[in-house]
Amino acid sequence: MSRTPRAAPLRLLRWFAGLGGAVIALIGLANAWVISSFLTWQLLEREAAVSAEFVQNILSSDGSLGYLVDQNSDQLRERFLGSVLHLTNLKGVLRANVYGVDRRVLWSSDAQLIGKRFGENDELDRAMAGELVVEGGRLKDDDLSKREHEGLSPAAAFFVETYIPVQLPGGANVDGVVELYKAPQALTAAIHEGQRWVAMSATAGALVLYLSLFWLVRRADHTLRRQHEQLRDAETMAAMAELAASVAHNIRNPLASIRSSAELSLDAPGEQSSEHAADILIQVDRISTRINELLRLSSTGEGNVRLVDVADLLRDCVADHQSTFQQRRQVLVFENAASQTHASTDPQLLKQVLQSLLSNASEAMGSDKACQVVLLGEAPGPLLIEVRDAGPGLEPAQVEKIFRPFFTTKPQGLGLGLTLARRIVDRLGGSLGLDSRPGEGTTVRIKLPRS
Repeated sequence: MSRTPRAAPLRLLRWFAGLGGAVIALIGLANAWVISSFLTWQLLEREAAVSAEFVQNILSSDGSLGYLVDQNSDQLRERFLGSVLHLTNLKGVLRANVYGVDRRVLWSSDAQLIGKRFGENDELDRAMAGELVVEGGRLKDDDLSKREHEGLSPAAAFFVETYIPVQLPGGANVDGVVELYKAPQALTAAIHEGQRWVAMSATAGALVLYLSLFWLVRRADHTLRRQHEQLRDAETMAAMAELAASVAHNIRNPLASIRSSAELSLDAPGEQSSEHAADILIQVDRISTRINELLRLSSTGEGNVRLVDVADLLRDCVADHQSTFQQRRQVLVFENAASQTHASTDPQLLKQVLQSLLSNASEAMGSDKACQVVLLGEAPGPLLIEVRDAGPGLEPAQVEKIFRPFFTTKPQGLGLGLTLARRIVDRLGGSLGLDSRPGEGTTVRIKLPRS
């Protein structure tokens, strides 16, 4: 037998410990990566700015920049060659190139490049426009096999390629570009140290944040659990008080009648004594009925599930209630519109539900009214049982409360019939709903699975 699944309780602390920890860790990693990248590029750009200032001062101090404008002067050429040799002596420089405004290599630490002209070079174009261009990154194993990297210390993990625009003092245009390709070990060490501090601070911050939030969530979880228990206790006490009041109300009147009948039977003749005894039996039966309803409501047994012909069961229920409907001058009919009427269910429990619904329908209708019991559904879909009465119907506010325990629209009702019916149908794996409008009667629908 299938059961209606219960909603799983919210494990707030467990969810936060898993999902919250993962989110905080990802945020910490992202922050560490962003800050490390920012720090690395700030150091690279600062190193490039210092190199650019140094190169501009060297080439300007002895007039070597004049060679970039007048390349036919032997004096300027010797002075220029003497100045650019200082570039190769800079710490960490692996290659140095000097470009003229025509993009031709005027001088290079790699003699094979002298005189060559490079066509497409975005960094060189930007430098020719007056921008200090910095490109950097990590040295890979393939890079270390290049000729300019021979003898390079493994400690140098970063390369910096700087395009430095140079111009004559007081000049308005760029007269050439100096390219420096460096693997600065001191800068590499500074970057590594900065990254270690960023990683440590990000880890510590994420850990402190996680522990702080974990403490708050733990307190909130404990508070919610305690409040839930208090609310459940309060609801239980309220239900018990309502149950006690309902039981007292529904048993007090029959007991009063029993007492009166018993007192009268003591003084009455034999024939009248029999009438009073019959009245006592009726009132006792009323009390027994109310007590049985309470016992059924609290029952959690599994029942006896087997393959049942639901159409035959409905016919039997309708036949059992025909006399009651006829006494009240009412009509009760059954209609089978289902193609396949068998389902796995508990016949006794289902019959109990139908008996309660038919009793409600008869009590709600006046004389000369009709009630229909209709069986619908196409295999392999569920079976649909509809009980349609021609009573006065219910107001929307009543429909919202109709399945609450102890809510009833009948003066002598206990308010457990529909509550018990819905609980039984839920235990059978189905569902029970109600549709009612004032003046249009009421239709109760039972959706019953076939297996």
